[in-house]
Amino acid sequence: MRVAVKDANILIDLIEADLLPLWFRLGIETHTTDLVRYEVQEPTQRRILDNFVNAGLLRVVELSPEELSSVQGVSVRLRVSLADASALALAKRLGAALLSGDQALRKAAAAEKIEVRGVLWVLDRLVERRLLVPGAAATHLRTLMDGGSFLPAGECNERLRRWEAKGRP
Repeated sequence: MRVAVKDANILIDLIEADLLPLWFRLGIETHTTDLVRYEVQEPTQRRILDNFVNAGLLRVVELSPEELSSVQGVSVRLRVSLADASALALAKRLGAALLSGDQALRKAAAAEKIEVRGVLWVLDRLVERRLLVPGAAATHLRTLMDGGSFLPAGECNERLRRWEAKGRP
């Protein structure tokens, strides 16, 4: 994957688990929309996000009035929020993968033939690239699970078993 578009829930999850700096070390060109950026409203999360925007690591695309009108139609047709529809439209325009944990958005992306990945995929890449050791990956995953992220329990537990086993002597 060379280019990724993120929605708000994955940005928030990566911020809360302190994984956003590691994400950018993967070298994947990363975009989002102005509508998604505005969904990140908690002041600390917004400050962290803005630091990456100001550093040029997260590119924020501002929608034109014409694009906004088109996105509104997509939002209604696919029954997703306006911000989510904007991320979907941007991923389609860029030929990029969409990173999201939102089930409705993931289904809409699949229907549009757009590659969709989530936070577990991000953790897997960080471990594969040795940017995160397995024991630390397990700790970050537990942080997400304890924080209320809606992640598939079976897949989380499988990773926890695998990563925690690698962390033992």
